[in-house]
Parts: sequence; structure tokens; C-alpha cells
Amino acid sequence: MIKKLNQFFVQQHGQSDCGPACLASIIKFHGGYNSLDELRRITGTTQTGTKLLGLFQGAKDLNFEVEGLEAESVENLKELDCPAILHVILENRLQHYVVLYGFQEDQLIINDPGRGVELWSKEKLEKVWQTKALLKLTPNKNFEKVKSKKKKYENLLSWVKEDLNILLAALFLGVLIAIFSLASAIFSQKLIDVILPTKEVGKLIIGLVLFACILLIKVGLSYVRSTFLIIQSKDFNNRMIASFFESLLHIPKPFFDSKKTGDMVARMNDTRRIQSSISNLIGNLLIEFLIIIISLIGVFVYSWQVGVVVAIFIPVYGLILWRLNKPIINTQKDVMSAYALNESNYIDVISGIAEVKTTGTINLFHKGTTSLYRNFQEQIFKLGKIHVKFSFLTEFAGILLVVSVISLASFLVLNGDILIGSMVALLSLSRSIGPSLTQIALFNIQFQEAKVAFNRMEEFTGINTENKSGLNFENENINELTIQNLNFHYPGSLNLLNQINMVIKKGGITTLLGESGAGKSTIFQLVQRFYSPSQGSIKINGISINDIKLEQYRKLIGIVPQDIKIFNNFLLFNICLSDNPVELENAEKWCREYGFDQFFRNFPQGYMTLLGEEGTNISGGQKQLVGLARALYRNPQLLLIDEGTSAMDRNTEQFILNLLQQLKNEKIILFVSHRMNVANFSDNIYRLENGFITSQDKSETLI
Repeated sequence: MIKKLNQFFVQQHGQSDCGPACLASIIKFHGGYNSLDELRRITGTTQTGTKLLGLFQGAKDLNFEVEGLEAESVENLKELDCPAILHVILENRLQHYVVLYGFQEDQLIINDPGRGVELWSKEKLEKVWQTKALLKLTPNKNFEKVKSKKKKYENLLSWVKEDLNILLAALFLGVLIAIFSLASAIFSQKLIDVILPTKEVGKLIIGLVLFACILLIKVGLSYVRSTFLIIQSKDFNNRMIASFFESLLHIPKPFFDSKKTGDMVARMNDTRRIQSSISNLIGNLLIEFLIIIISLIGVFVYSWQVGVVVAIFIPVYGLILWRLNKPIINTQKDVMSAYALNESNYIDVISGIAEVKTTGTINLFHKGTTSLYRNFQEQIFKLGKIHVKFSFLTEFAGILLVVSVISLASFLVLNGDILIGSMVALLSLSRSIGPSLTQIALFNIQFQEAKVAFNRMEEFTGINTENKSGLNFENENINELTIQNLNFHYPGSLNLLNQINMVIKKGGITTLLGESGAGKSTIFQLVQRFYSPSQGSIKINGISINDIKLEQYRKLIGIVPQDIKIFNNFLLFNICLSDNPVELENAEKWCREYGFDQFFRNFPQGYMTLLGEEGTNISGGQKQLVGLARALYRNPQLLLIDEGTSAMDRNTEQFILNLLQQLKNEKIILFVSHRMNVANFSDNIYRLENGFITSQDKSETLI
């Protein structure tokens, strides 16, 4: 029973992943599939873990009928007829989730995402299941099963396929090198048993010349083969990163809200492990196998007795590999997770260095960074210990192999069964088998590292991308944006917005007033289709925005967010986001035509001012000016401005508000603010309080 249920087991990546891992196991149990990263987003998992509410909401979104229950005792669990998620507390302090599959005789079948499927006694569960809280999950009729499961390594095979010719050439050269590698053993045997006893100098010179030529040819072939593999490595990495990054860019925005930048960077950096494994697989592993086979045949040719001894040692290496395989995989996952967390922390601290310095918290962040790095090094240390153990065992096995071969070969020489030259050849061939077996075993470690890296990368590419299909909406004029009965909550949270109803029309400026955190910016996120409402709809010209082709829809929108993204490039590039000289020239003309030139020409180098990373070379008001110019330059029909003038001086803000007054007959303009001076310029005002629209007024009435 346990062996059967193990096929549905999904292991957590870190301490905070137990909730999504339990949900993934239940989905898998019912024939579906969702990646762990996708489930983290759906359930609102943070670095501190997942709320029970988040699991409840996430399971409902995945078409489960979910019941939140509280049992009186462990005995009540016998009433369940399907898997359930239990909330437990380990070591009296660690919040954790496990899956209950049912009972086996008097014990419970528990899927612990950190350990696997196990049998627990009632006493053990009673001790940790203090809350007696559980979620019963039953798939409904809309639950999606995996119909045709995508081949896991389909992408990888397609990337390798383009390099097939060069890899086959490298393989062929490797085979020749392996054959030439045996020349030393054969030459040693012939030298001792045939050439030297004749004392003919001519034969010796010819033999030495031929041997030198073989070694030179081997070196030349190795040079050509290495060149082929370097070319393949470069091309493969380019294709892999391009494909991976493209997939990453098409993932819905909420995914990026729940992921740290450092984690994604770390996963892309891990791709070098994949390429290294492929090069070794084609370039070295098959060669090592060939060396073992040819050497073993050679040993049997010289002496079947020694051949049997050598053959016995091959399973010994296999046993060492089998015993250390699982610890290597698990520890490597921990290393990569710790590396990603450490990378994310570096990015967070360095990008916020101004706040760290001005708040006098250097020691705090230094302590935190040191702690994370110490944890990273601790995981590397654990993996290193396994490597050391592996090296010790394989070297010990190699010593036993060589000693055994020397002992038996010496005995055969003394008995006159083989000549001394044959003994030397046997030693040479046997010594090549030991290192080759070690290399194959070492490749398994590298392969497991690459497998973990590939699986981590595949979790991104396996996430459902944004839906791009829909109605053709090119060259359409938007006259009205309507929000009807809209409710929304972030995963794992209660409703932030309730029954929102708004109508924004062309010909006037509409302002949404509200305190910080009221949900104003969230409404903008929903309009941009970054999130979907829990209930209700958003329509333009009476058509749901979800029914329009995504790319066309977003081209209709110009957005000025609270935090303007400034790229480390020139001012003109940041306005038009193009490096086309014609486009850059048009952008400068547009700035002069719409009056932005009066501000931009005063920048230190005018339009060619390098703004710096995140706009470090300009002020907050100037960033907002660049953001507004960028949004308006695209000539959108729907303009969304989120506190877009809050950092501007009075004259600059007045210029922007006057410009919007001129443009309001051409565009639908929705302004988010909590400032009354902005409301003065509005034709219509909505007030958002505690998640509800509490009033709709004209500016004169509100003032």
C-alpha cells in the first residue's frame, strides 16, 4: 500500500513549502498535476509558510470541494473517505502540514512532504495534531486530470537535437581516443615479451616511433574533440537560456510577486550544470563505458582468471553508487535552495542599501546575511561530506582491485601461466578500469545535480502562461470602462475589494480617492489583467476584458505606476523603450510637441542623460515625469495613473494636469490619488473606503 502511494509523493523544497507539497500530492493522487511553484502562488505561500485559508482557497480554485473540519479525536478520521490535509505542530513549535490517506490496520498512512509516505501510530499523530484542524478535499466535475502528460525532458531533447551532428562527431573521436588509450598496455606487453628479448635495436626504434605517433594522434584527436564540445556548449546554453527566459516572461505577473528575484537568477545560473552533464554524457561517459568494455575484454584475453576478479569489482562500485544516490539528491536540493535564498538576500540588501544606511541597520542586515550564507555553506559542507565518503569508498575499492590483480597476476607468472609483459599489460588494463568506474560514479553525482537543476527550471516553464487568445480588438475605439460587482482577495487573505461598481467614460477625468492600502492600486492590477476578480467583471465597450486578445488589450493601456521602473539607459530609451534610431528621433519630436521638452532639456546631458540603475541620477519627480511621458508616448486609449504626480513640484504637476485636461476627450483617464488638489481637476470622483465604494461625486460636491 505504502509503495503504491509513494508514486503520488511530492517532496517539499523548503520548510515553507509543506502546504503546497501536500496539495500537489493530493492533486497527483486524483490524476492531475500542478507544479509546486504554481501552487505556492495559488495558495499565497510566503517565506513563513501557508495559511490554512490559503490552502482552502487554492484548492477551491483548482476545482476541489473543500470542507474545513475540526475533529474531536484521531478516531474520527476513520469517517473520511478521501485524502485530507492535517495541520500539525512538530517539536511543539514548527507549523507543518501532512496528508492523511487512511488507515492500515490500526495505524495511519501519512504523507509527510519532508519525509515520504509513512505509517504513524495513533499516539504519534495525537501528540502533534494539537489543533485537530483538517481540510477534506474532493475533486468536483470540473477537476482537470492530466490527459496526455507532457514528456518531462521534451524541451531538453529538442535543444540537444540541434547539436546531434557535432555530438556524434565528438563521440566518434572519443571512441578513437579510447582505442588509442589501450596502446600503452599493448606496447608495454610487446616491449617486455617480444622486442627486448630479441635485443634488436631496429625493432625497438620502429616500435617507439609507432607508439609516439599513436600518442600524438591521440592528443590531436583530443584537441579537435574538445573544440567541438566547447562549440556545442556555447550554442546549447544560448538556446536553453533563451527558451527558459522566454517562458519566464510569459508567466502571469502574480508568480513574480511571490518569487524572489535571486531565486530566479539562481535557477538560470544552475543551467550550467545541465550543459556540463550533457557534454559529459556524450563526450566522456560513453567513452568510459567503452574503455571498461575494451579493457575487460583485453584482461580476459590475457588471463580469464584475472578477468573474473576484475568483473567481480564492477558490482561493488554499483553498490557504492546505489547507497549514496538518494543522500546526494536530497542534499543537492538543499544546496540549491540555500543558494537561491542567499542570492535573493544579496539582491535585496544591495538594492536597498540607502535604507540600510539611513536607518542605521547595517549590523542587522550584516547579521542576517551572514546567517543565510552560513546556512548555505552548511549545506555545501553536508554535500562535501558525502563526496568525501564517496571518494574514500571508490578509492578503497580501487586499491583492493589493484592489489587483487597484482596478487593473482604474480601467482600466474610464478606458475608460468603468463609472461611478465602480460602481467604489466594486465596491470595497465585493470588500472584503467578502476578510474573509469569511478568517473561513471562521479558522473552520477553530476547528473543528479543537473537533474535537480533541470527540475527546478522546469517548474517555471511548467506553469500555465497567460491566455493570449481572444477577440480581435485592433483599431477599436474605447469609449467606456465598466467595473461591475467586483470582489477580490489575494491568495490566503480575506476580501480586499467588495462589490465594486464604477463607470469611467471618455471625455472626463475620473479619480479614485482612498487611503493607503484601501485597494486602489489593486483595481489597476485587475484592469491590466495581472489578476482575475474573485467575482464580477471588468468590461470595455460592454466586452469583458478577458475575451480580448491579451497583447492587443495591453497595447490599449498606458500605465503610470507608483514605483516607476527606470532602466539603466539614456532618457530617450526610457521614454520609447526602443533602440531604433528612427523611434528615438520620433520620441524627441513628440516630447517637444507635447511640452515635455521644457523639463527634459534641463537634464544634465539632455535626452542623452544616463539615468542610472533605477533612476539613481534623477529625482522622484523626474522619474514620474519620465513615466508619464513613456505612458503617453504609446498613445493609449485607456490611461491609468497611480499617484503619478505625488513627487512633483507644483509647477510640474500643474503642467501634467493641464495636459490631461487637453487629452481627456481622446482617452479614458482614471487617476488614483488621496490628494484633494488632484481631485480639483477631476470630472468624476469615487471614494474607496474599507474595500467598498462609499460614494460617487462631482469634484465640486466633494470639496
